[in-house]
Amino acid sequence: MNAFFYPRLALSGIRRDRRIYAPYLAACIFMTAVVYDLAFLADSPALYAVGSGVNGMGTSAIRLVMTLGKWVMAVFALLFFFYTNAFLIRRRKKELGLMSVLGMDRGALTSLLFWETAFSSLVSLTAGLALGVLLTQLSARVLSHFARTELPALPLLDLGAVRFCVLTDAFIFFLLLLNAWRQVRRVSAVSLLRSDSLGERPPRSQWLLVLPGLGLLGGAYSLAVTEPITAMLVFFVAVVMVILATFLLFIAGSVTLCRTLQGNDRFYYQKKNFVALSSLVYRMKRSGAGLAVICILSTMILVMLGSTAGLYFGAEDVVRTLSAEMSREIAAEARAEFYATYGSLFFLALVLSTVFLLASVLMLYYKQLSEGYEDAARFAVMQRVGMTKRDIRTSVNAQLRMVFLLPLLAAFVHLAFAQPMIWRILRLFGLQNLPLVLGVTACACAVFTVLYCAACRLTSNAYCRIVGEGD
Repeated sequence: MNAFFYPRLALSGIRRDRRIYAPYLAACIFMTAVVYDLAFLADSPALYAVGSGVNGMGTSAIRLVMTLGKWVMAVFALLFFFYTNAFLIRRRKKELGLMSVLGMDRGALTSLLFWETAFSSLVSLTAGLALGVLLTQLSARVLSHFARTELPALPLLDLGAVRFCVLTDAFIFFLLLLNAWRQVRRVSAVSLLRSDSLGERPPRSQWLLVLPGLGLLGGAYSLAVTEPITAMLVFFVAVVMVILATFLLFIAGSVTLCRTLQGNDRFYYQKKNFVALSSLVYRMKRSGAGLAVICILSTMILVMLGSTAGLYFGAEDVVRTLSAEMSREIAAEARAEFYATYGSLFFLALVLSTVFLLASVLMLYYKQLSEGYEDAARFAVMQRVGMTKRDIRTSVNAQLRMVFLLPLLAAFVHLAFAQPMIWRILRLFGLQNLPLVLGVTACACAVFTVLYCAACRLTSNAYCRIVGEGD
């Protein structure tokens, strides 16, 4: 067999499924660029060449924050790539099954998966590094502005950051290859071929999971509202409880809610509600985990932006307090350290918020593609038995509004109950301006809502095109 057969076949598959692969590769490229950018800002000797930092004050704190950021970004990239790659493998199972029936053995399928992963990794790494090199020049200037620190002229490339980026990408894509190989080897050719047509049993109401979820959420909200901040452990425990409760309520609670609404005959037996609820209850158990992740990411974005922006824009109040209590020389050093720390934290929050928003958009996009492919045949049947396109569109819009709004509304509720604890933490850092904190948090919520709704609109269009209801 020609040595280039599998590489050509892999490239052909990627080009043919570009509607699926293009957003995935774009996200890989962007996240690789961000990993390189943060690694560059954390490790570049040019930034920290004079004592503890440029001009002798402040930038040691910047280095610490950027080092934390690069590891957070690397771990998040691993989790996110696994989530999105699972959709790609699921879409490819039928094709791989057909190849297996036509004579390809497991070794050949493994070779094909290897080349697909290798090409994805190569594109991600080369384009990501190129974008990262451009990004560092811009981000360094933005970081310098927020941190009130003069940075020197930067080199075009940092080999330490390149090495970190290459090792991170290689490790992630190696794990993705192992996961794809494991999934292909565990199932037969017939089950691969029938993977798209396998039905799912409609899940039942799960009050045994809903009640613990409500209990965890109530306990977390109680800690956030009533407990004094004596240690960060309280905040950590509340965060873990909220995450667990969010997963339980989105996975089990959403199904239970749909089942409860189906029990109301007057509500359920209306054309738009009947179609929307029938589809939702059929898939909500699987979609619930993804919606819970989107809710958690949205909450993280709002908390990060609200708290770091509050610290940064309230810096002058804290600096004036410090200046009244210290000598002029010590106050100047404290001011430099304060702006370096919280300016770099605000910069990192903006970077991570952008990445988390991109991840949420891509998760919504793949969710709509997955459900669109599965719902297309069902909507065709509905039209043949008498439902008009207008009726189906009304039902689709009702379903999509519920799916999109649940994570956003839950994130706002999480943020509202977390705000008292966040405020107590910010006061420990010297910030006393509550109206400022509430104002920047409200601005963050408004901007995020606009971007989130725009992303939902774009991804819902993908669903409508697949089921034949949109342009």
